[in-house]
Order: sequence, then C-alpha cells, then structure tokens
Amino acid sequence: MHPVASRILARGRSALILAVLACASPAQAGGQFAAVGDMSTPRALHGAAPLPDGRVLVVGGIADFGIVLGSAELFDPASGAFAATGAMTVPRWDHAAALLHDGRVLIVGGSSGADDDGISFTQANGELYDPLLGTFSAVSSDIEIGGERATATTLADGRVLVVGGWIQGQGTVARAQLFDPASDTFSETGAPHFARIVHTATLLADGRVLVAGGTSSTGGLLDSAETYDPGTGRFTLLASTMSTPRERHAAARLADGRVLISGGYGPGERLASSERFDPATGTFSASAAVLAVARVDFNLVALPDGKVFALGSNQWGIEAGTAELYDPAADAFSLISPGPSTNATARARPCSPTAAC
Repeated sequence: MHPVASRILARGRSALILAVLACASPAQAGGQFAAVGDMSTPRALHGAAPLPDGRVLVVGGIADFGIVLGSAELFDPASGAFAATGAMTVPRWDHAAALLHDGRVLIVGGSSGADDDGISFTQANGELYDPLLGTFSAVSSDIEIGGERATATTLADGRVLVVGGWIQGQGTVARAQLFDPASDTFSETGAPHFARIVHTATLLADGRVLVAGGTSSTGGLLDSAETYDPGTGRFTLLASTMSTPRERHAAARLADGRVLISGGYGPGERLASSERFDPATGTFSASAAVLAVARVDFNLVALPDGKVFALGSNQWGIEAGTAELYDPAADAFSLISPGPSTNATARARPCSPTAAC
C-alpha cells in the first residue's frame, strides 16, 4: 500500500507552508513519515480532496504576502510529485471541498480577500472540478451557498450538504443547502437550529450528519450539536451537549459508528481533551484520550485498521509538526515519533473576519 496523503497539510493554518509530507500506512514502515516533492506554489488555508484514482487535489489558499490563490495542483502518490492543473473560476481561501461519487470535486464558499477597509470578498457560491478534463466550472445558483468556513459533507446518496458559514454583511448564517450532482444544482434545505462556523459535520453510518460545536457571530462558542436527516431534510437539536464548547476542533467516525471529537479552542484556551458521540443514544460522553499537543484547525483521519490519525495545528510559538495516533480500544492517543518536519517559515497570517488574528 502506497503512503497516503492525509488531506495535504491538514488544512494548513499554521504558517506559510513550503513542503508537504505523506504519512505511511500504519502497516508499512511502522507508520513512519516520508517527505515528498514540494508544491509548485506555497499555500496555506487551502482545500484538499482525494480523487478516486489516488491523487489528491490541492486548491486555493493564501500564498506569501497574503495573495489569495485561484490555482490548483495534483499530488500523485505514485511519483510523490505535484503537477499544476486548471485554476478555479475565482480565488478562494477558507473554502470547503467535497469529493462527489462521480469523481468530481465540489468547492464551496471561502473568501477572495478583503479591501483596504477590511471588508471581506465572501464567495457564497460553488464550482466543480472535473479530474478528467483538469478544469473548474462555476455552478449557477440563485441562492447563496455556504460562505467562509462552512462545511461540505457528501451524503450516502451522493448529494452534498453545506452547513453554516460567514457572509460579509450578514455574519454567521443559520442556513444549509444541498447540491445535487445529477442536475448540478443547489437548493435550500431545512435550517440548522444555530448559526455556525468552524464547526464539524460528520457523516454517520445511518446516513445522518452530526453537526457539532463551532462559534456564532452572536452566540460565541457553542457546545450544542444537531443531526441532519437527508430523508426529511430537517435538523434535530440534540438534548445532549459536548462536555465543553469547541470551535476549530476535529471529528472522525470510528469503526463502531461513534464519533471522536478532539481539540479545538475552548473558553480561553486550546484544548487537548476528547469526547465521543454515540448515535445510538444521541449522547456525548467523556473520553480518556488526551492529545499530546493541544491542536486547533487540524485533521482527524480514520484509518483502515480502526485507529485515527491526528495531524497539524494552528499552534503559534509551538512546533506543530507532530502527529498522533488514537487507539479506540485503549481510548488513548500516542505521539508518533519521529514526526513530520514541516519546513514551515513562521510569518504573520492575514486576518480573517471569522477568526482572531
């Protein structure tokens, strides 16, 4: 099994990233890291999506001097190299990407930067990447789609659920949309109970989507969660809440159907704690698992052997080039050593209207 990229650079919110790393399969080389070729363009706050043929699409983000990128490139795990592909119809950062069942990739939301007064150019729209043609095309829509830091989750039936987002002039929105790849159209669906950004949206084994945590323009940090039922098109607010409010955390569905939620920002601090959601009971319970490094804006990736890989962080002043492995049987994280070497240059990042600088 070839080393697999873990959503390249884990949404790279830490600094200007100059190199990319791949994590070997746990069954190969004891889960060691191996450096791969550099991206053609340094980028952070970008999007990434695995393609059916094993390649990874890396798209948009911010380059040096705060330049918002419309370019995209493909990582080939067979060669360990990146190659340029077509550019998006508009530059974006803080967008979401979702792989469709037909192999195309849906890109939604994000921002194209800001003017001299700090007014964000929110992109409340979507576009599609066709890997056979290597091109992007805009999706026509009469409604606003997502916004900055919205989530996009591919449902079991192939549609994509877009939840929340921040839109210039509106703040955080309590809206959701569905993308239908059969007609390449967006439509409104039931509204979430809370306006959210920097939340998680996890597909459950029964087809529902768990939307948890985040923050709101008016309500601050959220500990609430709700589930979306694609059969009824409605959100249900859960009576059970997370043990602590979290934003910019990560979530992954475990092999037994439960969802692991870890890290993020809590009230006044970065979090290393974890908890688990049981869809059978609709409740959260505390986990004994504690991250070795308190992480925000990172990834949890479920591996074929049932363990969960944790990588990356927006961890200013602390070396974030570390990775950990969660073992559900032990309910514990263990630090992978040696970890990745990110070759990152610490530089000030542009301010975002959805996150503190």
